[in-house]
Amino acid sequence: MTTTIGRTVLLCRDLDASAAFWADGFGFGTLFRGETDGFPLLHVGPGRVDEPGLWLVPLPDGATPLTRHGLPNLVLYVDDLDATLARLAAIGVAPFVGPDADAETGDRYAHVTDPDGHRVVVVQLGTAPAPA
Repeated sequence: MTTTIGRTVLLCRDLDASAAFWADGFGFGTLFRGETDGFPLLHVGPGRVDEPGLWLVPLPDGATPLTRHGLPNLVLYVDDLDATLARLAAIGVAPFVGPDADAETGDRYAHVTDPDGHRVVVVQLGTAPAPA
């Protein structure tokens, strides 16, 4: 049996602003944009439509984005943390944690928020071998 993750849903106040954040900050492309029964659907991601991505969904009237009491909504792995943080800085996004490194694993990370306050941990994996 094979199971893969398809999409994670993020509630957004402004779909275009959110799509721009993911495109400019992380290089995500628009994989699908349309609507079902008048409900807008926007699927963005780093790969193909059949690979993991994000559904950006309009925030219902009067609702607020999901808060996770200090926990991240998403963890993203990148090849180059410094380059990613530079792209984010160019669009006015600064980390609220880090950048920092885990001394044991060599993983480098920073925490940022998207336009709707979703917390995103950005990680560049270190070169330390995994524990046995």
